Amino acid sequence: MDTPNLKRRKYVGIGGDDIPSLGVLEGDILRILWDAKAPNSSVEVYEAMFHMRRRENREMQSPSTIAVTLSRMVEKKLLTVERRPGGGKGYYYPAYTRAQLVAHMMDDVSRRLTGHTLGYVLHLLHNGQQQGEEDQSLAELVSELHLREQNLLETVS
Repeated sequence: MDTPNLKRRKYVGIGGDDIPSLGVLEGDILRILWDAKAPNSSVEVYEAMFHMRRRENREMQSPSTIAVTLSRMVEKKLLTVERRPGGGKGYYYPAYTRAQLVAHMMDDVSRRLTGHTLGYVLHLLHNGQQQGEEDQSLAELVSELHLREQNLLETVS
């Protein structure tokens, strides 16, 4: 159920030719599989999803929605499926590590929205360099990231 202040998000990142868009449900599935550290069947993914969303007081998806999403994630090359000897159900595992996918998606978003690689934006952020007048929007982004970093550090302290 949507709350007035929080809209339900469907996609994370932008996606494109080299990396598919990532739906929020797909992100949840990837988190479950990365945390499991072993291939899981669709039933195991559904059970983990049920417990995770129940803890977070979020709407649950049906088992068939989970199964269809797993199949689509295989088509998008986000997951790999293996069949065990003797047939039966498939067992799914991520095609990328968490670090690989997060870095790739963040770089994709940075390139599309700023025209610069994530590495370049992080370089500016951590070296305190500001862009000149020719790229004021990038300077504003670096300032905003500094502000968010400070807020995060204050929250953790």
